[in-house]
Amino acid sequence: MGLFSKVKDLLQANTMDLISKAEDPEKMLNLYVERATEEVRNFQIQVNRALADKILLEERIEGLNKEIKVRGEQAELAVQQGKDDLARNALTYKKQAEISKSDYESQLLEQTKSVKDLRDNLRVLSEKLEKAKLERNDLVMRQRRAETMKKANEAVSGLSSHDPLGDFERMKDRVERMEAEAKASGTMVHTSTIERQFAELEASKVNSQIEDELVKLKQENKIELNKN
Repeated sequence: MGLFSKVKDLLQANTMDLISKAEDPEKMLNLYVERATEEVRNFQIQVNRALADKILLEERIEGLNKEIKVRGEQAELAVQQGKDDLARNALTYKKQAEISKSDYESQLLEQTKSVKDLRDNLRVLSEKLEKAKLERNDLVMRQRRAETMKKANEAVSGLSSHDPLGDFERMKDRVERMEAEAKASGTMVHTSTIERQFAELEASKVNSQIEDELVKLKQENKIELNKN
């Protein structure tokens, strides 16, 4: 599998599946982005090397063009001076340079296409990496919100098994019951006082009747004494 394919597969991995299996989703997402970033960095190195090879081919072709020109001038000068063997040697070097140039030009065409493809792939990978970073940030925020909601739900669930507010209501009922008992007790005391007052009135009435009867008896007895 080529470098581009590995990075592409990595960036297209099922992130949600990764999160569901990870103990720390945020940590795993950061690791995921770091790995992808490293792969893109390595791919950038490959692009730079390919570009360097292209430049090297261009420089060799330029050097061969200069050599071809120089060998042609040397052959022409040797012919002018009647030195056919020297001219022949110059033409031989010129021909070798032309052959090498043709070979390098073919390589340059392939290398130019390769550099273009690599640059296009690097651009795609860089865009995917930036998208992955944005998705990582979004997923981290969603994870944090989910954790917050989970803790809130667990707190509410805990309250349902032992609700402090329920204890509050029970205490409120107890206080109200004590208040009612106090009122009832006050009512009983008041009632008892009234009853006692009525009893005292009744007793006073009886005593008054007794005194009246006593006075009456005394009067009757005095009358009897006077008759005798």
